[in-house]
Amino acid sequence: MNNVTIIQQSIEYIEERLNEELTLKGVSQAMHYSEYHFHRTFLYLVGDTVTSYIRKRRLSKAAEMLAYTDRKVLDIALECGFASHEAFTRAFRKMYGILPSACRRLGYPPFLVAKAEPQFLLEAQNSMKWGEFCMEYRIESRPAMRIIGYAITTTTQGGENSKEIPAFWQTYMQNRLGEKVPGKKNPNVELGICTTYDEDGNFRYIIGFEVEESAQAPEGMVEYEIPESTYAIFTTPPAGKDNFTASIQETWNVIFGEWFPTSGYEQAFAPDFEWYDERCYPEEGKQIDIYIPVEPKSNQ
Repeated sequence: MNNVTIIQQSIEYIEERLNEELTLKGVSQAMHYSEYHFHRTFLYLVGDTVTSYIRKRRLSKAAEMLAYTDRKVLDIALECGFASHEAFTRAFRKMYGILPSACRRLGYPPFLVAKAEPQFLLEAQNSMKWGEFCMEYRIESRPAMRIIGYAITTTTQGGENSKEIPAFWQTYMQNRLGEKVPGKKNPNVELGICTTYDEDGNFRYIIGFEVEESAQAPEGMVEYEIPESTYAIFTTPPAGKDNFTASIQETWNVIFGEWFPTSGYEQAFAPDFEWYDERCYPEEGKQIDIYIPVEPKSNQ
């Protein structure tokens, strides 16, 4: 069974239980996935975290009921999975910018979040042609790595990470910040690291180098340790300057859409990272490696 089918099933599971207690852990267990792998797969295919998706669907349902029925606000709140009038009002105002009572006066919901259809997203993502290139991978264990570099905190909410990370790289390159990192073990290898995502899709993105134990992080930089892990390592297809970013994105698409479902592995709870070395320098034939921490698929 592929990832899209599993995520479709999870969406139906959520839809049938919007008035019940729903958690990331509970939904992932119902789908027989490990919690973190399910979290990342759902986020990748749906474009939202499980927690955020559940909240948006509950509030959409509530907005319709407020606009088109005369039911009490508290009754609507409870039916849509909120524990109290206060919790519902805070969440509703955060999403819609108005109070539930104002939505009722409007007579229609300001907007609705429709039930997700991940298969359409996957079809759109997989539209790039790979030509003759055949993606290969290897499984490899690596010791812990001590990193010094620069970091931002970003989020998948609203696609902020897809805007903030490229801007971060641009600033990093324009200001030649990598030259300031002390004690590099390999000056030709830069790492773009995604720390583990929380349930709301927040994480840190770090650009840096593996450094010697004696190196100290100067002011304005951060120190981070990538733990010892087993990785699935993928090399992106050769690309020119104009389609280099697209080749990286397409590799991620293939990993989640095609590789994971048949690999016997799940993503482990550890940071993943992109490995940038001398292969990035030419104008044509650019490539990087993507390192994803994995563990054998659990049999829940």
